[in-house]
Amino acid sequence: MMREIFPFLTAAGLLLILAFTAILLVRKRMQRGEIVQAVVKKAEINDSDPNGSTLVTLTYCFSWEGRTLEIQQKPQYGILPPSEGERQALRWDAKSRRLRELPTGRSLVMPILLYAFGLSFLVLAGGFAAVFSRWFSVIFPTTILEFLSFIAVVIWLSRRQRRTFQAQLNDGILRPVQATFSGYVRRLDSSNEIYDVPLYLCSWNGRTYRIESGSGRRPYRPGDVITIYRDIRNGHVTEAPGRFRALRKHR
Repeated sequence: MMREIFPFLTAAGLLLILAFTAILLVRKRMQRGEIVQAVVKKAEINDSDPNGSTLVTLTYCFSWEGRTLEIQQKPQYGILPPSEGERQALRWDAKSRRLRELPTGRSLVMPILLYAFGLSFLVLAGGFAAVFSRWFSVIFPTTILEFLSFIAVVIWLSRRQRRTFQAQLNDGILRPVQATFSGYVRRLDSSNEIYDVPLYLCSWNGRTYRIESGSGRRPYRPGDVITIYRDIRNGHVTEAPGRFRALRKHR
C-alpha cells in the first residue's frame, strides 16, 4: 500500500518546495528598484458604491535622474489617504515603471520558507523510509511531528503579530482612529467562496470614508464605536489583532 501512495507523497513534498520557491522569487522581484521620496500630488476619492469601501487613487510626484515624474497608482480601499503635499518613501522600479510601498514590518517569507522546506523534508523522508519499513512505525511519528510543528508555527505567528502591533503602537507608527461599525461587505476569495468583511465609517480630513478591514464576523452591532489604527507610513487601516471590543455600544 505504501508503495502505491509513495509517488503522491513525493509529489506533495516537491510541490511545497516549488510553491514556496516561487514566493521567494516573487518577493525578490518586488524588492527591485530604488527608494525615492515621493510627494502626494492628488488623492481622488470614489464613493460611487454606497455598500462598499471608499476607493482612493493617489498620484505621486518625485525626482528621477534629473526629471520630475508623475505616477498614478491603482485605486485602493482600506486606507485613510495622506494629505496632498505629504511625503512618502516608496520603491520605484524604472523597468516596469511601478511605484511600490515599502514593507512595513519584518518579513515572514524566510521563516515560512524554512518551515515549508522542513515540512517537505519530513514528507519526503517519511515516504522514503516507509517504503523500506513498516507503515505505522514511520508514518505515525512523522504525522505527529508535522501536526505539532504546524501548531507551533500558528502560535508563533499569532504572538509575533501581537508584538509587532504593540511595538508599532508604542513607536507612534500606528495611530488610533475612532470609527463606527456599519455592517459587512461580501467578497469573493480566490476559490469563489463568499466571505464577510467588516465595514467601518470613519471621519478623516473633513470627509467620511467607508473602510474595509479584516475578515469574518465581529461581536458588533451597526452603530457601535470602534478603535481602528492608521499606519502613518501609507495610510492603511488595521484592527488590533484579536481585540474585538466596542468603545461605545449603539442602543
